[in-house]
Amino acid sequence: MAANTDSAKEAVDPASGLLDRPVHLDKAIEMVGFGKFHYYLLFICGSMYTAIAFSVTSVSFIIPSAQCDFQMNSTRKGLLNGIMMIGMLVGSLIWGYVADSKGRRFTLIISMLMDGFFNLLSSVSQVYPVFLVCRLISGFGVSSTSILFSYLVEFLNLKYREKFLAWMEMFWTSGLILLPGVAWVVIPHTFQIKNDYFLFKSWNLFIIMCSLPSIILACLVMMLPESPKFLIAQGKHDETLDCLKFVYRWNNKKDTEFPVTSVIIPDFIDKQNNNFFIGLFNSAIELFTSKFKNIAIITSIIHFCATTSYYMLILWFPELMNRFRWYETLHSENQNSTTMCEIVSMFKIEPEVKDAKCDDHIDESVYMNIIIIGFACIPTSLIVPLFVNKLGLRFFTVFSFLGSGISAAWLYFITSSIENLVLSSIFEAFSSIGISLLYCITVELFPTEYRGMAASIGTMFGKVGALMGNILIGVFIDVHCIVPIIVSCSFLIISALLVLVLPKTRKTNIIRDGVR
Repeated sequence: MAANTDSAKEAVDPASGLLDRPVHLDKAIEMVGFGKFHYYLLFICGSMYTAIAFSVTSVSFIIPSAQCDFQMNSTRKGLLNGIMMIGMLVGSLIWGYVADSKGRRFTLIISMLMDGFFNLLSSVSQVYPVFLVCRLISGFGVSSTSILFSYLVEFLNLKYREKFLAWMEMFWTSGLILLPGVAWVVIPHTFQIKNDYFLFKSWNLFIIMCSLPSIILACLVMMLPESPKFLIAQGKHDETLDCLKFVYRWNNKKDTEFPVTSVIIPDFIDKQNNNFFIGLFNSAIELFTSKFKNIAIITSIIHFCATTSYYMLILWFPELMNRFRWYETLHSENQNSTTMCEIVSMFKIEPEVKDAKCDDHIDESVYMNIIIIGFACIPTSLIVPLFVNKLGLRFFTVFSFLGSGISAAWLYFITSSIENLVLSSIFEAFSSIGISLLYCITVELFPTEYRGMAASIGTMFGKVGALMGNILIGVFIDVHCIVPIIVSCSFLIISALLVLVLPKTRKTNIIRDGVR
């Protein structure tokens, strides 16, 4: 067992000021102190979460602005939304194993570079299939979302763990606010570079700007150390000490030496498998045959239900707002008598009747509305980290899913763009914080040797749901829009009920790096 504070003090060599016996890693992390390094780490991990928000939700603005260049109907739009989810689906499982075998830092660097590079490549794609492939691989790269939370939590002691995890949602909210701002500045411009083989317009430039944060942040992560929890789980004692010394020097202005000279090696050491796919399979089997299997199954189901509902609606909000604006412009006299489902179905029929040419213009109100939705998330993003230590992660997660489920159901009754904006804001505020808190709960409930795989399998099931949700709404949006509304509402309520089944995140150091 780790030494307590008093015994640790007694074990200090008076001459050198160093501990004369090994300590548990949890105690060593406490002795590192809390300071500038941890705030910088939160900034980097949070900024990567913002970059992921850019990458995932940018397609909401790409679809209406590129629909004419790629000749997209609703089904093609749904496929473009869904293709990134296919990449995220495959990548989630793979990155989880890579994170548990090669390291959290290594995984984040490679995945973010992959996302940034293929986003750049998609910006100059001239045909729809090539664009789809680039978005597919970008989705594969960006699927390392859950690893961000693992990397962050493994540098923190118990006191700051839940609060720091909860602050991550603020960075996602920042992405939701900044992205439409960037889109508003760039996309409305009518410039184009064109010849017989190449066309470059404002939406292409927008994609380039969305890809740069991933590349820049990957370079910044290269200057950070690997997670000490991962290093000790691999039996790398010296590397673990070097990591702790690095953090200690950053946190302490005093020119003093880190007092810990030895860390207890865990009983469990994660041995790498030379065959990647065998190692991946074995890692998943070990999780689902361990005492954590029931928790893994429940969290996977919650991820599936919650993420299905979220991506089913959030990626289509700009499109829905565009359709509302189109209808209110042409039918100002009937604005309060037509439901949302009737309006979105008319959008497909009306241009065919009038034989109008393709319109890729996005009304400026759409950008403003999405920014308003982002600002609507700020209150929940602030309240949760301020009160999470008092009320707990589970309370806020249940409350968030119930709130978003009710707002999703109410979408069916809206009759104006203002009502659409209000309900969209409420839905985004509740559902996005709920999904972020679900990541927090997942990394809190599993020990180091299972954390990466457990979080990634949960994310994988979430992306299966996101893919199905995007296909579902692409198929039904023009003819039976009540179907995705019912599915979204039901899944969110199921998610809230299942969270209650999970054990509470404990107020002790739940991670013992194999030392039970």
